[in-house]
Amino acid sequence: MCGICGAYHYGKESPVSEAVLNRMNEALAHRGPDGEGVFVDTFIGLGHRRLSVIDLQNGKQPMTNEDHTVWVTYNGEIYNFRELKRDLENKGHRFVTDCDTEVIVHSYEEYGPDCVRRFNGMFAFAIWDEKTETLFLARDRLGVKPLYYSLSDKALLFASEVKAILQHPDIRAEAEPAAIPEYLFCTALLNGHTMFKHIQSVPPGHTLLFRNKTKRLIPYWDIALRQSAEEPQSFGDYKEQTLALLQESVRMRLMSDVPFGSLLSGGLDSSLITAIAAGHATHRLKTFSMEYGKNSEVAGANSDTIYARLMADALQTDHKEFIFRPEDYHDMLEKTTWHVEKPVDLTTPSVYLLYQRLKSDVTVVLSGEGSDELFGGYFFFLNHKPASELTEFPWAPYLQEVSGLLNPDVARQTRFRENVSTALRDMTSRFETGDELNKVLYLFIKLYLLEMLERQDKTSMAWGIESRVPFLDYRIVDYVANIPSAYKLKDGKEKIILKEIARELLPKEIVERKKRPFPFPVDPKSVVVQRNIANELIQSGNSKISAYFDKRAANDFFNKKNGYEHMDNLAIFRTSHALIALECWHKTFGV
Repeated sequence: MCGICGAYHYGKESPVSEAVLNRMNEALAHRGPDGEGVFVDTFIGLGHRRLSVIDLQNGKQPMTNEDHTVWVTYNGEIYNFRELKRDLENKGHRFVTDCDTEVIVHSYEEYGPDCVRRFNGMFAFAIWDEKTETLFLARDRLGVKPLYYSLSDKALLFASEVKAILQHPDIRAEAEPAAIPEYLFCTALLNGHTMFKHIQSVPPGHTLLFRNKTKRLIPYWDIALRQSAEEPQSFGDYKEQTLALLQESVRMRLMSDVPFGSLLSGGLDSSLITAIAAGHATHRLKTFSMEYGKNSEVAGANSDTIYARLMADALQTDHKEFIFRPEDYHDMLEKTTWHVEKPVDLTTPSVYLLYQRLKSDVTVVLSGEGSDELFGGYFFFLNHKPASELTEFPWAPYLQEVSGLLNPDVARQTRFRENVSTALRDMTSRFETGDELNKVLYLFIKLYLLEMLERQDKTSMAWGIESRVPFLDYRIVDYVANIPSAYKLKDGKEKIILKEIARELLPKEIVERKKRPFPFPVDPKSVVVQRNIANELIQSGNSKISAYFDKRAANDFFNKKNGYEHMDNLAIFRTSHALIALECWHKTFGV
C-alpha cells in the first residue's frame, strides 16, 4: 500500500520540475513511510511513497519494464498476482521480483489498458507508455483506493490524495461550490466532484487515457443487476455460494509479509470476517476494538467491548481494546480533516484514533466494510420506497428541508436539487430488474459506500496501515447484488442470508445482536451546544460558511420554527455537526 503522484506536461516545452514532484511526493509521506522514488523524463514525472507489505526487499517504484518504455507507480494490492504471473511467464515474460507491481507492468505490455479486467484487488495506478506517449490511470472496481486528477491547459496532475496535487504551483486550494450542498446534505459527491475546484476523482471501475491533449474516461466494470426471474436459486444455494466466495476472499486477503490483524467490534460483519480469518491464519490472529469510556455506561449490555471480548474469547485471538476519552476525539478534528480532505462526519475521528493505536501492532488489518450496503443492513431498508419513487437519497432524509438552508443564489448556481434528481433517475432506471431493494442497494454501493471507503483509506493510511475489505471482492459484489431481496430482508429483520451463514460460525449472541453505529462520544448536552455553534457561524457573517446559507432559514431550522417544527433532534444534531465540520475544512485548507 502506497501513495502515488505525477505530472504530465503535454506542452513538452515545459519540463516537469523534479523539485515540485518531490514536494508532491512528500505530501504523501504518511502513506508510504518505508521508501520513496521518482521518475522524471522531460515532460513526464511519476512519484511514489512505499508501504512495504509484499516482497519487502524488492518492489521499489516507480518500476519499469526491461527496455524502460513502460513505467508504473502503483497503490494497492492485486490479490491474484501470482496466478497472473504464472500466465505471463508462460507467454514469455520474465520477472525479477515477486511483487504485484511487476505483474501490472507485464500485464499492460501483454493486454494494454484491458489489463485491469484481469486484476482482483484494490488499486490505483498510473502507467506511462513512452512508445505511444500515453498516460494511463486506473482505479479499482469498487473505489477502495482513491485517485484524483486535475487537468489544465498545461498539464495533467494526479495523486492518491488532493493535498499532493495542491503542491503544484499551477493549483491553489479553492472550494468547489457544487460540492458544498452535495456533501452536507447527501453525504455523497456527484459527477466526480471533490471539495476542491478543478480537482476531480477518477470514478471506481474506470480508467483514464490521456494522449495528444485528449482525455478519455472509460468504464471497464459496473454491477450488473439482472432480472430476478432469471434462474433463481434456492436460499440454501445462495447461502452456500456466498459463504464459499467469502471464504476465498478472506483467504486471498491474508497475503502479507508483515504483521496483520482484524478489526473486531463484536458486530456481525467484523466478527464473521475475523472468524473466517482465524480459520485460515497460520498464527494467532490479532484483533482490535474501541470504545469511549462514558459510552459503555450509556450502551450498557449492547456495548461493543462486551461483544468484542465474547468473540475474541471464542476465537482465542490476541485481542486489544482501546478506551478513548471524549477529549481525544475533539483534539483530532483538525488533523482528521487534513487527512480526509473533507468535512468529517461524526465517526471519522474515531476511526482515525483507532488506526493510530493499531500502528504499533500491525501494518495490515481486515475490515467488515461493505456488508451493510450489499446485504441490506440499515434499518431504513425495512420501509424503503420503490427506487422509482425516490426524491432523495435514503441515507439522507429531510433533504428538502435542510437544502432550504441554502442561500438562494448558491442553490441556483450549484443546481443542487436538479443534480440530485438526475443522479437518482439515472442510477435507478438503468436496470430492468423488478427487485426494487436491489436497485436501492446499488445506490448505496455506488455513492454512500464510496464515501465510507474513502474515509477508511485516508484514516488508515494516515498511519501507514493497509485496510482490506473482503466483502468487496468484486465477485462477491456481483453475486450478492443479484440475490433476491426476500433473502436479505424478511419479517422486519435485516441481512437474513448473512445471519444464517454466521449462525454456523459465530455465537448466537453475536448473530442476534442489535446493530450499533461506530462509536463517537455520546453527550445529550452536545445537541444544544452544536446547534448553537452552527447557528452562530451562519448568523455572525464572519465565518467562511456564512455566505452559503440563508440566515433566516437557518435560525428557523435550529430553533424548530415555521416550516421546521417537525424536525427531530438527530437531524438537527447531524446538520449542526456538518456545518461546524465544513467551517473546520475551510480553516484547515485555507479556502
